[in-house]
Amino acid sequence: MLMDHLFQITWLLSAVAGLETRWFQQPLDHDSNSSATFAQRYLVDDSEADDDGPVLFFCGNEGDVEVFADFSKFLKEAAASLRGKLVFAEHRFYGKSLPFGTDFDKEHVRFLTVEQTLADYAQLITSLNADMQRKVVVFGGSYGGMLSSWMRAKYPSLVFAAVASSAPLHFDRVGSFFRLVTDAAEEMDPGCAGRVRTGFAALKAASPRSLQRAFGLCRPPLDLDELVLWARNAFVTVAMGNYPYAGDLFGKGLEAWPLRAACRSLREPLEPLESLAAAVGSYYNATGDVHCHNISHEYRDCADQTGCGTADSPWGRSWDIEACRQIVYYTPTDNVSDMFPPRAWGLAELSRYCQRTWGLQPQPNWFLPWMSSVSNSSRIVFTNGLLDPWRGGGVLHSLSSTLVSLQIPGAAHIYDLAGSHKDDVPAVRIARQTVLNLLRMWLDTPQTRPEHWVV
Repeated sequence: MLMDHLFQITWLLSAVAGLETRWFQQPLDHDSNSSATFAQRYLVDDSEADDDGPVLFFCGNEGDVEVFADFSKFLKEAAASLRGKLVFAEHRFYGKSLPFGTDFDKEHVRFLTVEQTLADYAQLITSLNADMQRKVVVFGGSYGGMLSSWMRAKYPSLVFAAVASSAPLHFDRVGSFFRLVTDAAEEMDPGCAGRVRTGFAALKAASPRSLQRAFGLCRPPLDLDELVLWARNAFVTVAMGNYPYAGDLFGKGLEAWPLRAACRSLREPLEPLESLAAAVGSYYNATGDVHCHNISHEYRDCADQTGCGTADSPWGRSWDIEACRQIVYYTPTDNVSDMFPPRAWGLAELSRYCQRTWGLQPQPNWFLPWMSSVSNSSRIVFTNGLLDPWRGGGVLHSLSSTLVSLQIPGAAHIYDLAGSHKDDVPAVRIARQTVLNLLRMWLDTPQTRPEHWVV
């Protein structure tokens, strides 16, 4: 999943310092005259705001908005620099913004769509900026970066500019994901990919009891494919969270450059199976206090082959639905261009899963008109880290003078949204400052004509 294990760690906080929690009654269905509503949570900090400063609006994505707010400290820095009002909005069907609680009846989840979510954000922005005196800049990371760019494209008279971090808007290019995980591993530690392949070959040949001992499983695995996906997911997650400092965002206790740490575990003088287990354990047992692994709890297979979190996380079901309906991409592995055992995952496999699980038919071309509308928009900054496996689907080249793409060497997934850190790579510092410079220039430039949605 785009933001996989980020949302397994809501234990980090119960509230975010400096942000006031508020609630907004949203229509359940923006396309009907129904009076049904639900309570949408959002967080506000206006401590840095001037009376005429912008609204910096974060488009929440697949998880708890408090976790997003705690991580995305660059927005706090941006609010101070631009003298803006800061708002973090929660996505419907995630966190505490649950129209039907934890009931994911098929009749209910028809209200979980991108269009309904964008309309939620438009309604909330309109309410917060009723006199239209403040220019609104929307931010988002990963899927939230998609939402921020789509907000700018669909509601240009409401949204002045957008920042889209690590947003794989080109769904048709996301098939490069596991190859780019492999490339990042090789960059961190040359030879890593070959050792991973050897380890997985040993896994496939081992007995259930040997696998239980090597990986520290609570019981012998009944499903070898499930074990492979669980192990693969460790590399996916440390690749996404491959930051130059220790942190808990993508998993509790991860050390600096966790992908490099996983690769170096494979260098230990052990047999290939034990070496692979050590690398996988550097993620799943980074703290060293896990007695045994219940793989069915720690990993949930779903429509999005990059993961939907843990088996008991309700937001995982929400994302599964989105990946079965509109956020559709194919991420197979072949053990040639990537370092993972072969696994087919195209439209046929995805459709079978989605029909069986949710009664949904994926819409693989849904993104095309949205990509067109973004390409014909203006004042959007797209940022992509060159260590991020999602960059294959990103906007990697500037499309105009006001559709600006920034490539960040040494940066993994949504790294630029994190607050400043003493161990930041120089390129991310430059990228953050470039984003602020562009926003300041655009905000200071008078508008000459009204804007309307181009699609």
